[in-house]
Amino acid sequence: MNPASELTLSRPLWIISRRQDLLWFHGSVIAGLILLGIFLNLAPLNSANYTTTHPAVILLLLWGIFFDGTHVWGTYARTYFAAHDTHSRLGLPSHLAWGFLLIGPGLAIVDYLWFIPEPSLVGQAGILFRHFLVFAYLWAFWHLIRQHYGILVLYRRKAGETTGQLDTVFLWLGSLYPYLRFSLSGAYLQSHLPHPLPMAWFETTRFLLDITFFLSMMGLAGYAFYQYRHQPFHFQPKHGFLAIVVSFHWLVFSLLDNLLVITAVLTIFHNLQYHRIVWQYERGCGRIPMGSMFRYLGWGILFGLFWYGPRILGVAVATDDLIRNILLGFGWGIAFHHYYTDSRIWKVRRYPSIAQSLDIGAIPNHTS
Repeated sequence: MNPASELTLSRPLWIISRRQDLLWFHGSVIAGLILLGIFLNLAPLNSANYTTTHPAVILLLLWGIFFDGTHVWGTYARTYFAAHDTHSRLGLPSHLAWGFLLIGPGLAIVDYLWFIPEPSLVGQAGILFRHFLVFAYLWAFWHLIRQHYGILVLYRRKAGETTGQLDTVFLWLGSLYPYLRFSLSGAYLQSHLPHPLPMAWFETTRFLLDITFFLSMMGLAGYAFYQYRHQPFHFQPKHGFLAIVVSFHWLVFSLLDNLLVITAVLTIFHNLQYHRIVWQYERGCGRIPMGSMFRYLGWGILFGLFWYGPRILGVAVATDDLIRNILLGFGWGIAFHHYYTDSRIWKVRRYPSIAQSLDIGAIPNHTS
């Protein structure tokens, strides 16, 4: 066994502890599976039946308030509301970043004035706003996988690893493939969102995608075999984490056909992970988020109501397409601000003090 392997085996390979990691970083997928099972037993959701009485709409609202909203509030609690702590504000964007909130409503108005309305994901919209929605879902998916990648990086740092190209490629390949395949399906077309390819090309493109994915995975397996020829393979927590993330993406995209529902089911997994990371970071700084669990969750739920009330119920109640799209655009603006802020404040390599707060030793020249 080479020295690097001995070093890895001598380190505690869990980010926090075996019990905490299995509960929050691995086991939180159970919440996604439960949500998936509930949605599968509800009437399908579409633009025509998107009303306040549809059980799926109510469930989306509850997820948004209690999970997605509170997790975004975790970002604000760990930065803006970390009293007099400049360390926790490292990486925060300027106040101009709040301009993200205006992009969606502004495009909705321009779209209403200049473009012909057609069926959209909810209600009707012109080609401009429907392209905006495509961009929004792409950024949301990118953000989600980047967050899983962040957990993977923490596992590497805990193990003292300085490379991990194999893990990274497997995560991105395994997660992107079912998403791309879904975008070439009839279910995606039913969302009425723009697609760059004619429907007649879908079958051929899916076949080429399948072949490309199969060859890529074969190449990855060959590289893994080559890498471990002279070094024994040791199963680590990160391997279980990767298997869960990739398998869950495959399961969700194969069983669900509505982007709103898919987003909720995939994201609740990340919501719970994020709460535990924020809590770990805050405890590493010698405090509790917002000063108490009650205050942290209470403000998070109020924020979720402020965000998801208009985003879900407001859209369901509104009868005017312009109002509906303005509410959708504003909701995505809050999400954009979170995606952008979150991409800056957790850069472990740029800010070694973050690793210290998470109780993860700093390792030079490690990709974060």
